[in-house]
Amino acid sequence: MQEAFLDLNGVPTHVTSEGRWVEAGLAADGHRDVVVVIPGNPGLPSFYNGFIKTLNSKLPTETPVWMVGHAGHVQPSKTSLRSLPKYEHNRHLYNLDGQLKHKAEFIKKYVPKDARLHLVAHSIGSWFVLNLLKDEEIRNQVVKCYLLFPTIERMAESPNGKFFTRFATPLISILVFLSWIFTFLPLIIQILLIEVASFFIGIPRKCRNSVLQLVNPAVLRRVFSLAKQELEIVRELDHELVSKNSDKLWLYYGSKDGWTPVKYYEEIRTRYPNLNAVLCKRGILHSFVLESDTEMGNIVADVINDNII
Repeated sequence: MQEAFLDLNGVPTHVTSEGRWVEAGLAADGHRDVVVVIPGNPGLPSFYNGFIKTLNSKLPTETPVWMVGHAGHVQPSKTSLRSLPKYEHNRHLYNLDGQLKHKAEFIKKYVPKDARLHLVAHSIGSWFVLNLLKDEEIRNQVVKCYLLFPTIERMAESPNGKFFTRFATPLISILVFLSWIFTFLPLIIQILLIEVASFFIGIPRKCRNSVLQLVNPAVLRRVFSLAKQELEIVRELDHELVSKNSDKLWLYYGSKDGWTPVKYYEEIRTRYPNLNAVLCKRGILHSFVLESDTEMGNIVADVINDNII
């Protein structure tokens, strides 16, 4: 795996790659397929390391998988010359619209114009992908969009949306403050606390470093701010957008997902009977990157292979 911070929409952004690096262009043998993965929230690429590794291993050798994190969700190291624009004066860079422009810039800047683009998205990443299709330049490059546990409608009405609004939102300031205190602890103590907390809430050890990156007050502020806006903005499904692009969409819904209840799957299937929407029969959770990244990688790779020439 290769990784670096690239400047996108004015924000140093963590990008990872399995296979050819993002600045390497198309394969010498003329292979044109490129896979770009857009995360959910929080949008730290490291959570998806196992997923993109599995994807890359199951796809043709010259098909790279590029993972672009969300703007502001990974803090450059203290030794880096790069720094993130201050949240207080640059909220437009980190909100939904800013994140959408951020992803569009990545595609236009790094995906070759003659590439066959496959967009894989998780959770709110699916909303970004749908809206990227409004850009004709991007839409014309897209072969297929693979939307996993897609939060593309009525987020505030979902069970998790109601829980977040009622219980989590009032605690955001406290959680950010506690994370600030956390940063003053010795690293060994931080790791120990994360190990203990992860054991009780079911976060696997492989995600320890990702959680350590996440528990940063500046990062948490951006993550929570984006989540609150998601609940405000992602309401009714954009039926015109879905109808226009139904041939480019493949949706994978969870059978026990608090963000996208089964009724959302049933309703979209009823309204669009020809839409390629699938209901999970394996019990994979919304946060698949924690325990089912390899399994989900295999599922998505099989579908992508069906769309690769």
